[in-house]
Amino acid sequence: MPAHSDADSPRRATAPAARPRYLAIIVTLLLALPTVLLSVAIILILGAWVGIWLMVTAVVVWVLFGVSLFDAAWFTPNRAKFAKMFGFRRPIPPEDELLAAAWGHVTSAPGVDGWPYSLWVEQSDDPNAFAAPSRIVAVTSSALAELDSGELEAVLAHELGHHLNVDPRVRLVDMWIALPGRVLWAVCRRLGRITRILGPLAPFVRFVAAVGLLPVVAVVLTPVVGFGAALLFVVLLIVEPLTRSAQCHRDEYAADRAAVDLGYGRELASGLRSWESETLPRLVALGDRLYSTHPPLASRIRKITARLGE
Repeated sequence: MPAHSDADSPRRATAPAARPRYLAIIVTLLLALPTVLLSVAIILILGAWVGIWLMVTAVVVWVLFGVSLFDAAWFTPNRAKFAKMFGFRRPIPPEDELLAAAWGHVTSAPGVDGWPYSLWVEQSDDPNAFAAPSRIVAVTSSALAELDSGELEAVLAHELGHHLNVDPRVRLVDMWIALPGRVLWAVCRRLGRITRILGPLAPFVRFVAAVGLLPVVAVVLTPVVGFGAALLFVVLLIVEPLTRSAQCHRDEYAADRAAVDLGYGRELASGLRSWESETLPRLVALGDRLYSTHPPLASRIRKITARLGE
């Protein structure tokens, strides 16, 4: 692993620039509306289709999940519990020293306080990093092994930007509200993995299957909830992933801006370039652009260099 040194990582002296909040809040609420409606629709359709008692049970589970989420992450924080839920582990030597040194450099800027956050590691061959609820910042073991000191600090600055840009209580509400929809999409993704046996044709088959199933869903639900409600549900199935992806892309770009403002723009761009993969098939690339939680790396790099004025 690359060694960290103060010489390689000069102290940053600029806190992330403050941005107007009211417009961001309005856009966030509009983008979150389809997720709220989809979650409510799933619960109501369960009740209309299977029975009132199953709907009541689903609502109770949903509410209890929200209560336990806020209790574990906000009222009586239990970071170890949260970290385990996300699959994170505590850093081991020399990871702990590398992370501590890098985090110290990142949070040395005036107006930035690093002590409320907790650093963790995910054992993974995929170079990545995460900003999880309860002020958790995690880096994959692969990222620790592959990135040099400046790039690691830049990645941590990006994750710090996620925490600085979005109130942790808002992140928790988002996790709670989106639960029914995420369960639905998780089931769909598991079913979609069956197409892997088709190799390069898998993305095309998944796309055709998804488009073909939408009218089937409408036909099946119409006798249960009526044509209007069934049509609205199908529209939500199309729109919600797009709006959630758009919101995630906004968050990623905002976190990149925070990293640039902290002085890590060039290092972050360098780290992102090292993560770029080979050119994807057009259908896969289009799907990633529309539905992925992260914008294309090339787009992020362009915005970073533009903010740097290069």
